[in-house]
Amino acid sequence: MTAFTDEGSGSPVLLSASLGTTAAMWVPQRDRLRAQRRVIAYDHRGHGGSPTPPGPYRLADLVHDAVALLDSLRIESADVVGVSLGGTVGLALAAAHPDRVRSLVTVNAPVVADDPGFWRGRAATVREQGMRAVTGGLLGRWYAPAVADAPPPLMTDTVTAVGLLDPEGYAGCCEAIAGTDLRDRLAGIRCPVLAVNGLADAVVPAHHAKTIATTVPGARHLALPGAGHLLTQEIPDRFHALLTEHWGGAAGGAERKATA
Repeated sequence: MTAFTDEGSGSPVLLSASLGTTAAMWVPQRDRLRAQRRVIAYDHRGHGGSPTPPGPYRLADLVHDAVALLDSLRIESADVVGVSLGGTVGLALAAAHPDRVRSLVTVNAPVVADDPGFWRGRAATVREQGMRAVTGGLLGRWYAPAVADAPPPLMTDTVTAVGLLDPEGYAGCCEAIAGTDLRDRLAGIRCPVLAVNGLADAVVPAHHAKTIATTVPGARHLALPGAGHLLTQEIPDRFHALLTEHWGGAAGGAERKATA
């Protein structure tokens, strides 16, 4: 059974984490959202408290996990927010199960593996050498330089936790990324989408967010100067404002369609 947190009440929000992180990465958003929303944050397979089936995994497997979680909680549809791999899962979920996603916000989410060999090589490395082989330099890759130079506890804890992951689960998710190419499915997504990228992100190039915004009908793109890969932790108040603005616009659009 997928591990998850379930806090608050009201209209559900599903938070999908990045590769190498767990539901704990979402603490800033969980703290801000749970007063008004039901907030579900979960661990991908092989991460945190979720089980680790043998790899390799496919993106479709990660989407299946998200659908199974929603089913188990009797949630018909949710506003989905995903960072990096979590955003990619959100896109694939919206494409394959449009009735389950009311709106989607992606943050530094790849739509295709720019270098599949890199991800397959990383999977092989952690299987052979363990997680410590890939934890060096993560602060500088995940966070903007100004933040990485003096990271608060949440960020150091997020990086430290990577070393505790099951190598097989991490490797399997790397292989899911290696096999990903959503470019021909984006045009079929019909929910309101906001694609966010940090201009100081050292992991996922900005062209992915631009591709989402130019291919998904009606999608919007927002580039944030000085923000890194896990910008949800760097600028939680700004990100919370972006979420509420996006959801407000999505609700207004739904009302306009219903009365048209």
